Amino acid sequence: MAEKSLIERFLNECIIKEDFMFNGTVEGYDNFLSFHDIRELLFARESESVVIDCYVNAYLFLPREENPDLFWNFGYVGAALKGYVQSCRDDKSKEQHFKYAFGKLDRAPNEFDLIFSPMHVGTNHWALLVIHNKEKEFHVYDSLRNKYRPDISQYVEELKRYLKGKHIDADKWPLRYPDPCPQQGSGDDCGIFTCKYMECLARRDIQDLPFSQDDMPYMRAKIAVHFIKAYFNAQGR
Repeated sequence: MAEKSLIERFLNECIIKEDFMFNGTVEGYDNFLSFHDIRELLFARESESVVIDCYVNAYLFLPREENPDLFWNFGYVGAALKGYVQSCRDDKSKEQHFKYAFGKLDRAPNEFDLIFSPMHVGTNHWALLVIHNKEKEFHVYDSLRNKYRPDISQYVEELKRYLKGKHIDADKWPLRYPDPCPQQGSGDDCGIFTCKYMECLARRDIQDLPFSQDDMPYMRAKIAVHFIKAYFNAQGR
């Protein structure tokens, strides 16, 4: 408990004097990751898209560069859907949304086996959409699967139309909810579940999805400590 209080005090002091952690000093981290985000992550509050984005950069992309044989061929288009259904009222705004998201890829969408897109669905929930080019399917991994989410299917239908212009004819691809799919308990762990779904799907040496709600406190601490260590390493340089 003493260590936890010490870390919280450190984060509180950092939030007061300098909100942003890296300011472009660490590859794979963006300026918008803040100490506030880390405190929310560490103390079991809802995770924002910036934490998920930085998790992908730190835990998936950078390790893949060091040991590519451990990872499948995957791309990442960033967090999507939050406000999408409400804000994209016409074809032009939809096109702009997808152009921005898929502009993050370093090659054409049809050159990837998997494309990951975390989705902020409903009012405060994260789920993972996977464009599965090899199986010609859309997969959704949702840690609260029992909830009805019409915005997901609506988004996928718009996505199909966009992909057709990118040499992927996905009109007849089904939308599936694969098993296994670990489910969360009460609390705000959906963002961490989304990160773990991506990690397990991306790594060749992980079978199925071997984690549960019991692993979430450890996962939160592990991610937070990783970011804090990266901060101190950047300060040292």
